[in-house]
Amino acid sequence: MEPIFKIAWRAAHEAGDLIKRNFQNLQNIDIQSKGKNDFVTRVDREAEGIITKVIASNFPDHQVLAEEGGLSTQKGEYLWVVDPLDGTTNFIQGIPHFAVALALMKNEQVIFGLIYDPLLRECFHAASGQGAFLNDAPIVVSAIKQMGSAFGATGFPFKAPHLLTPYTDVFKILLPQCQDLRRCGSAALDLAYVACGRYDFFWESHLLPWDFMAGKLIVEEAGGTTSDFSGKELPVQTSSVLAANRCLHPTLLDLIGPHFN
Repeated sequence: MEPIFKIAWRAAHEAGDLIKRNFQNLQNIDIQSKGKNDFVTRVDREAEGIITKVIASNFPDHQVLAEEGGLSTQKGEYLWVVDPLDGTTNFIQGIPHFAVALALMKNEQVIFGLIYDPLLRECFHAASGQGAFLNDAPIVVSAIKQMGSAFGATGFPFKAPHLLTPYTDVFKILLPQCQDLRRCGSAALDLAYVACGRYDFFWESHLLPWDFMAGKLIVEEAGGTTSDFSGKELPVQTSSVLAANRCLHPTLLDLIGPHFN
């Protein structure tokens, strides 16, 4: 996995440098709407271009699924899932919380994941069977066993208003039972923070694969569990996402799942 890590780190670092240079320097002309509450910037597209160019030049037979560019035409057993800027709204608003996320899949199984925060210079990464790391230090999920002590994160279903009612129903149930909840606006970083124990759990009802594929592996390699709200493996498509340590995951699944079935 070392060559894969080096190429992924290079791609994420170069994209991160571009993002950092442009942070709090956007013009109105740099921002476009893709839909209600859904935005893309010139920087998203340029960062994605950097990443896909690095991947193509080093792994020309690998397919790429990227947030802005979609699915490339190559066919093969390897697929990169790319989010060049997870937390675009934060980036637009000048809020310093966003990341680059890359995942490599082989035959539909995630074998490598990397999430890079260019402002804090934190690189979360994992390879299948080799553990999870923050920069060079191994990380593990928290050991919290009781919901009353659990500190969680979530994301609002702003792209799926039909999920607002079940989401708010679950929020009302969870908030009194846990220590507290945060909504910070980057699912990739939320998952990375579960992996290193900053959060004890994360749940969101409507995410796309580039939002969660890298974080899925990093959480699992850090000793945690991920699934959709029905307990199934996360697919390469729009999905609900639940991530937690192994003690809390079954409890959270029982609390959340029935509201979304």
